[in-house]
Amino acid sequence: MLADTPAQKDRIFLILTGVWLFTALFLFGNPVILDYLHPPKFVILGEENRSNARPYLGILAVLGLACVLGFSRLAKPRFRLPAGVPKWLAWLPAAWLGWQLLSFLQTENQAMSLATVIHFASCLAPFYLGLFVLGRMRLAKLALWGAALGLLLNLADACVEKFGGLEQTRDSIIAEIESGKLDPEKVSAKARESTGAIPPEIEKEIAALPPETAAKVRQLPLELVKRMYSTRLYGHMFYPNALAGVILLLLPVSLALLLGQARWGRLRFTLALGLAVVGLACLYWSGSKAGWLIAIVLLGAWFLHWPLSNKLKLGLAGAAMVLGLAGFAVKYADYFDRGATSVGARFGYWRAAAQTAMEEPLLGTGPGTFQLAYKRHRAPDAEPTRLTHNDYLQQASDSGWPGFALYAAFVGWTAWVLARRRMDDPVRMAARLGLLAWVLQGFVEFGLYIPASAWPAWLMLGWLLAEPPNRFDKSAATE
Repeated sequence: MLADTPAQKDRIFLILTGVWLFTALFLFGNPVILDYLHPPKFVILGEENRSNARPYLGILAVLGLACVLGFSRLAKPRFRLPAGVPKWLAWLPAAWLGWQLLSFLQTENQAMSLATVIHFASCLAPFYLGLFVLGRMRLAKLALWGAALGLLLNLADACVEKFGGLEQTRDSIIAEIESGKLDPEKVSAKARESTGAIPPEIEKEIAALPPETAAKVRQLPLELVKRMYSTRLYGHMFYPNALAGVILLLLPVSLALLLGQARWGRLRFTLALGLAVVGLACLYWSGSKAGWLIAIVLLGAWFLHWPLSNKLKLGLAGAAMVLGLAGFAVKYADYFDRGATSVGARFGYWRAAAQTAMEEPLLGTGPGTFQLAYKRHRAPDAEPTRLTHNDYLQQASDSGWPGFALYAAFVGWTAWVLARRRMDDPVRMAARLGLLAWVLQGFVEFGLYIPASAWPAWLMLGWLLAEPPNRFDKSAATE
């Protein structure tokens, strides 16, 4: 049979986990409250008949099979925590999910909250899979190749966008408008929530079109017009900042996996160098300002891992910070001169989330319903949003202060435990750097709500927590 021996069962489990991670990064780069409605890259055009619910449920079934096979491999007692993991820390995510379910009972929108709660439950599955199963397997890191390949696919797609893909997409939309296949007045109402004027630099390009075509382009939703003329890359993700998030999360561990292939000889160094260059270039081309700053932090943290004297390590980390911030200031000087509109918008989102949490302090408005709460608090001229752009504050708004406290306590204390833990394995050290980026980006983005970034992050969180403080205590297998 296919899985007669324990080794064969382990191999199938790792393959299933890798396929699940790869598919997540290929298909599920949308926020979960949209993923049930539209496939990736078709959110704005509003193709209502192209639901992504079936593929989503299908990949959850793959995750379920991996969980069944993985947990069936555990020796008794099945759920004995690895050494060095506090019980309360291990079960905090379950308590957080329980509070989300309580909040769901009084939600303002059942469909949004149901999608969100299912997603949160799907995040806990890989966390406990990493904690109880991957953490006890010598070959656990093989499953991460699925995430690395998914990242490579995103980078390849982003490079295509950079070198003509974005222009081809824009020309295709304009051609459909001119031929009558696309009627601007019939574009989904969901895409017409954004208000405001077309930016001057985009208006200049639209004015160069034939007058009749230009008039029709101006009738399109503002968000679609901005995306059509944007030079920022997003790969298979929902938008450029989400691409930056998966690069920061997965590029370090992907490089470590490549460099660890000693049998490949010098080829592995060439491949790793190429991946690093392409990954950092796509991060730069994504235009993510927070991504740039987080990359500086990761670079400084990476220098601190070097086997050098403390003074030299601190000097290198400090120099990296100074050079990175100087480059950031030069690159985005014009952005701050124009008033840093996205920063101001985020402060508006966060203020609305805090106000909602004050009004509904116990259970919030329901998981995933910030969009509804924001409508009550936003300024008349403010742009709409579906998410808070802060994973932590969204917990307070959606599920009250207890939901915020449970999630923040888990993420914060886990980060503290992992930061203090000594790690000698390059893949685990790289995974820790990627998770640091994910935790930091959670203050300004919504990676928790995007399966492509949330699932790998939760899996690696559980896996790293399972690493014993004394590396010699690690068992050889799950048995």
